[in-house]
Amino acid sequence: MRPVQADAGLGAPPRPGSAGAPQERPDRDPARPGLGLHPLRAHHPDLVRGVDLNAEAPAGIDAEVERFRRRLGARPVERLDAAPPLLRASVLVPIFTPRVGPHLLFTRRTEEVLTHKGQISFPGGQQEAGDGSPLETALRESYEEIGLKPGRVEPVGELDDVLSAVSGFVVSPHVGLIRGPAEDLRPAPTEVRSLLLVPIDTLLDPAVYRSEARSWMGAEHTIHFYTVGDDVIWGLTALILHQFLALWRAA
Repeated sequence: MRPVQADAGLGAPPRPGSAGAPQERPDRDPARPGLGLHPLRAHHPDLVRGVDLNAEAPAGIDAEVERFRRRLGARPVERLDAAPPLLRASVLVPIFTPRVGPHLLFTRRTEEVLTHKGQISFPGGQQEAGDGSPLETALRESYEEIGLKPGRVEPVGELDDVLSAVSGFVVSPHVGLIRGPAEDLRPAPTEVRSLLLVPIDTLLDPAVYRSEARSWMGAEHTIHFYTVGDDVIWGLTALILHQFLALWRAA
């Protein structure tokens, strides 16, 4: 069955002044309040209790990320054609490495955005004319959405392009290792309600995953769901996550 998902918040129109390569926050940009980090309610609560994201990762975790980097680099990346009417977009898949193990960072969208209100997604958005590459798009959008400075992102590798058939986007996911204190992140209050951290081990637990076969436009499609406590990661975000976890498991 062909894996095609609903889009996860990539259909919003470009924000004024957001074109161009990633830049540091200008002085005229008002400071954003820190909304804090709110772990998803994990299947095993102890996995997210007492997480210190400022602590240096032990050598074992860095070695785990390095194996994953080599795994990504050893495989060809599948590119999809984004000819009109399709549009191109990028997302960042951010890895944090506290002492208790690697986590993925997600955003929870506000109720003020035009589409996909309250849903969980990776930071990202539509490619703009000034972006020099899909990675630049992911970094620019991550800076605009959560205040993540591009210099803090260590590129790890690329996942295969995914198609959001509903919204008409071809999305390029880029995995990045985030260095430095998580408390410095400043979500854009009109777009991001909170930042969510989930241990990768939790997402690998079969108990949190299910899939459904659904018919759409005369074809069968696999829809992925990751249920962590009361929260559900689905749609395009789950499709990207499913690809990430398969490669992480194989590294």
